[in-house]
Amino acid sequence: MFLGLTTAQQKAVEQYYPQGAGFLHGLDVSVEKAEKGISVQIEKQRAVIRLENAKFFGRALLLLEDALSLGGEVTLSEYPCYQQLGLLLDCSRNAVPTFETFCKLIVCISKMGYTALQLYMEDTYKIEEYPYFGYRRGGYTPDQLRKMDAFAAQMGVELIPAVQTLAHLGQSLRWKAFEDVLDIDDILLVDNEKTYQLIDAMFRTLAESFSSRQVNIGMDEAHLVGLGAYLKQHGYQDRMQLMLRHFERVYQIAQKYGFHVMLWSDMFFRLATGGEYYSTDCAVDPSIRQTLPGDVSLIYWDYYSEDRSVYDAMFHKHKEMADDIVFAGGAWKWTGFCPGNGFSMHVADLAHASCVQHNVQRVMVTAWADNGAECSLFSILPALQYWAELCYTNGSEKVRAHFPRCCMGADFDRFLCLDEPQYTPGNPKPGRVSINPVKYLFYQDPLCGLFDAHVDPATYPAHFSACAQALALARAKTPENWQYLFDTMIALCGVLEQKCSVGLEIRTAYEAGDIRQLDLICSRRLPALKDELTRFLQLFHKQWLLENSAFGLDVIDLRIGGLIQRTDTAIQRIRAYVHGEIPRLEEVEVSLLPFEPDTQGRDIYVHYWHKMVSVSNLCAN
Repeated sequence: MFLGLTTAQQKAVEQYYPQGAGFLHGLDVSVEKAEKGISVQIEKQRAVIRLENAKFFGRALLLLEDALSLGGEVTLSEYPCYQQLGLLLDCSRNAVPTFETFCKLIVCISKMGYTALQLYMEDTYKIEEYPYFGYRRGGYTPDQLRKMDAFAAQMGVELIPAVQTLAHLGQSLRWKAFEDVLDIDDILLVDNEKTYQLIDAMFRTLAESFSSRQVNIGMDEAHLVGLGAYLKQHGYQDRMQLMLRHFERVYQIAQKYGFHVMLWSDMFFRLATGGEYYSTDCAVDPSIRQTLPGDVSLIYWDYYSEDRSVYDAMFHKHKEMADDIVFAGGAWKWTGFCPGNGFSMHVADLAHASCVQHNVQRVMVTAWADNGAECSLFSILPALQYWAELCYTNGSEKVRAHFPRCCMGADFDRFLCLDEPQYTPGNPKPGRVSINPVKYLFYQDPLCGLFDAHVDPATYPAHFSACAQALALARAKTPENWQYLFDTMIALCGVLEQKCSVGLEIRTAYEAGDIRQLDLICSRRLPALKDELTRFLQLFHKQWLLENSAFGLDVIDLRIGGLIQRTDTAIQRIRAYVHGEIPRLEEVEVSLLPFEPDTQGRDIYVHYWHKMVSVSNLCAN
C-alpha cells in the first residue's frame, strides 16, 4: 500500500491503477524528498521513492514497476537531462480534444515523465467580450480550462497556455468584427490600441483559467507583418523594430497579469535573413537582446533537421539573443492520416544530443495538426515515449518495456504499424521529411489525378494491401481501448489499395481503346472504391468523436463526401463513354505531368488538401 501520499498523489495513483495496486503484493511504499533526480529503493517489505520534484511522481511509479520486475532488494535511479519535459497539443486545426481525451493523454504522458503540457489555442478558447473570437470552433470555456488545469495538476503536469498575439489568427480575423485589428492575412495590426485591448482580454481570460503563470505568446511565422493595413496607414518601417515594439507592448500586458513569457524565435531570424529560419551564419541584430527582458524565454523549433551541426549552430545563434532557450522538437502527425513516429525518433536522437551539450533545461515535443487534424493524437505515443526515455535515461533501451506501462497496455512495435502506410516504395523507413503520399493519393481525383505520375502501379497497391494485413495482425493483439485506431488505418489502406492506381488503369484502358476493361472499372472497381470510402468515413467519424468535439468534423465530411461524389462522377462519365453517349473522356486525354518538375516516379510533399484535389481555385474567386 502507499503511505503518506499527498491528496493529489493518491488521486494520481487511482488514475494510473484503476484496477487497484495489487501488483505491490503487500509492499509498503512511501515518498521522500531527494536532492536530485528520482530513486526507488526496495528493502524487504518496504519501498521508498525519492523525488527531487513532486512532478516526477508518475515517472517514479514507472521506476518502481521496473524495480519490482527485477525482484528482491534493489535500488534504481534516474537523473533527467532536462528539468522540464513538455508536450504541445494543437487544439486549433479543427480538432478540439474533449475533456475525456485530455485526461487519457495526461495519464499516459505523466507516467512517461512529462511535467508540462502546452495547450495550443489560436482561437479555441472563449473571450467574453469577443463573441466572434473562435465562433463555432468548439473553443474551451474558462470553466472547462479550469477543470483541465486541475486534473493536469493532480497528475503532476503544469498546464500552460500557448496562444497567438501576432499571427496565426486567421480564423478570427476572417470576421468583419475584427477588421479594425487586421493588418494582412492572419496578422494583427501592430501599434493599434484596439489590438492591445484584444490582447489584454486574451491575457485576462488566461489568467482566470490557468493556474500556471507561464505563457507561450506565439509571434511566429508573421511573414507579412507591417505590409498590409499597417503599410497603408504608416508607410514602410523597419520590420524588425516593428516586431520588437509589438513584443514590448505584449510583454507589458503579460506582466500586468503576472505571466512569464516565452515566444517562438523564427521571426527574429526571418526578418534578418529575408525569410530563412535555419540560417546558421546570419548576423543577429543586437537590438533583439537589448529589447528582450532577461526573464523571457526563446523557443527554438526544429522538426526537420537531419544534421546535428544545424542544432548546434542554431543554439549558438539563439544564445546571442537570449539566455533562456527552450527547444521544441516534433512528434509528426501533421501531414495527413498517418503518424510519423519513425522520422520523429530519428531526428529526436540528434536534437537530444545537442540539447544535452548546450545544457538546455526545457524541451517540449510538438503535436501539430495542420490542415485538418486528420491524424489521431494518440498515434504518436511511441514518439512521446521515445523522447521521455531520452530525457530520463539518455537513451532508448527501455522504450519497449515502458510503453505498455504508460499507455494502458499498448505495445510499442504494434503502435509503430500505424506509420507503415506512409512507407511506400518511394518513401522507405524512416521516411523522408514531410513526404506524405498517403494523403495526396487518398484525396486526388479519380479521373483528374494530379499524382498519377508518382505511382508505380506494380508495387503501390501491394504495399497498401500488406499494410492492411500487418495492421490487422497488430490490432488483434492490441487492447480493446486502442483498437479503433487500427480499424481506421486498416480501412484507409483498403481505400488506397483500390484507389492509388485506378487513375492509371483508366488511362491505360482508354488509350488502348479497351472498352471491356473500362466497363469493368465503372461497374466494379469504382463502386467498390465508393464502398471502401463510405466505410472509412464511418470509422473516421467514430475515431473523431471518441477523441474530439464535433466541431471540425464538417471539414472531413466535405472532403471525403466530395471525393465520394467525384468517384460517382467518374463512374457516370466512363459509363457514358462505354455506351457511346459521349465521344471521348477529355479528362483522360490530358498528358500526365509530375506534380513538380523532375519528380516523376518519386513521392513528394504537398501540404494542403486544396492543392491535392484540383488545379481549379478553391480558395478565392
